[in-house]
Amino acid sequence: MLLAQKNFRTALISLFVSFIVLTLKTKAYYATHSISVLSDAVETVINVITALIALYAVKVAAEPADENHPYGHGKMEYFSAAFEGGLIFFASLAILFQSFESFFIPNEITNINTGVQYLAWATALNFLTGLHLVFAGRAQKSEALKASGKHILSDVVTTLGIFVGLFLVKITGLNWIDSVVGIIIGFWLGFESYKIIRENSGALMDETDDHSLGRLTEVIKKHRTVGIIDIHHLKMIRSGNFHHIDAHMVVPEFWDIQQAHALAREFEINVVKEYDFDGEFAFHMDPCQKKYCSACALENCQIRSAKFAKIRAFTQEHVTKGPQYTD
Repeated sequence: MLLAQKNFRTALISLFVSFIVLTLKTKAYYATHSISVLSDAVETVINVITALIALYAVKVAAEPADENHPYGHGKMEYFSAAFEGGLIFFASLAILFQSFESFFIPNEITNINTGVQYLAWATALNFLTGLHLVFAGRAQKSEALKASGKHILSDVVTTLGIFVGLFLVKITGLNWIDSVVGIIIGFWLGFESYKIIRENSGALMDETDDHSLGRLTEVIKKHRTVGIIDIHHLKMIRSGNFHHIDAHMVVPEFWDIQQAHALAREFEINVVKEYDFDGEFAFHMDPCQKKYCSACALENCQIRSAKFAKIRAFTQEHVTKGPQYTD
C-alpha cells in the first residue's frame, strides 16, 4: 500500500509539472512562431495526456488480486506505457507533416531570446522531473513511471536540439533550418515511440525478461538446499511488481508429500523475500527416479544407483530448459 501511494504521488507530481512546462513552451511558441518550438509544445501535450494515463495506471495497478484478476492488475502499467508510445508515434507524424510543410513555406522567426528563456525554464523542469520519474520507477518497480520518465528525458534532448536550431537561425537568418530541426525531432520521437512500444508490448505478451530471469536465477542458486535436486521448465508471468513463476522441482522419490511441500514452501518464502519483486511460485514436483544420483548431494540415500559427483550448476539457461539427466 505504501508503494502504491508513492507511485500515485510521483505520477501526480509529473502531471503538475507537465502543465507548467506546457505553459512555458506555449509562451515560447507565441513569442517565436518557430515550427520546432511548436513541435516541442505538441510533444508536451502528449506528456500531459500520458501523465494523466500514468496516474490512472498506477492507481489501477495497485489494486489487489481479485476473482476476475487472479494475478493482480499490474499489467495495466505495461498497457499505459505502450499506449504512451502510441501517442508519441502519432505526435511524431504530426510534427513531421508540419515541419515538411513549413520547409517549403518557412515561418518568420521572431523574439528568439524571449523564446529561449521560456524553453530554458521548461527544460530545467523537465530534466529534474524526468530523472525523478526514472529513479522512482526503478525504486518503486513501476513501468508506467519509468516510461514517462524516459519520455520526458527524451523531450529534454529534443529541446536542446531546438536551442541549437534557434541559435543557427539567429546567426544565419536562414529560417528553413528551423524546419529541418522539426523534421529531426519528428524522426527522433518516432524512434523513441518504437522502443517504448516494443518493450511494453513484449511484457503484455509475457515475453521473457532476461534481466529479471537472471536476477531470479541468482537468488534461486543462493537458497538452494539439499533435497532440491533440480529446477527446470521455469516460466514467468510479469504483472507489474508481481511475478508469478511456474517451475518443476525435482526431489527424492521416497519423500512424502508433506516433506516435499515443506521444502518447496520454505524455498519459495526465502527466494521471494530476496527477489526484486513480489511474487509466488507454483511448483510441479518431480520424483528423481534415480536419474539424478550423480548430481544429488543427499546423504544416506538408500536407493542411490550412482555416486554423487557434483551438483549441477543452476544457470539461466538450465532452469528454463527441460530436465537434463547428464552434464
